[in-house]
Amino acid sequence: MDSLTRAAASGDRRKTLEALRDKIASSIQDCESGRDVAALSKRLMEVMNELDALPKPKADSPLAKAKRNGA
Repeated sequence: MDSLTRAAASGDRRKTLEALRDKIASSIQDCESGRDVAALSKRLMEVMNELDALPKPKADSPLAKAKRNGA
């Protein structure tokens, strides 16, 4: 399962948008079609705007970090 699929399955909107951003950026890097680059670039900008509109994540407390790391 790739990182985008895992992020989407987690239900975490920020992680999903970040994974989508990375996937689109990678696709742009590998793309040779000018038309496709333009469409992908537009979508990348939209995803980045969505990320910017989300509330900033709160800093993790030591307890939250320990729980996430399986402690």
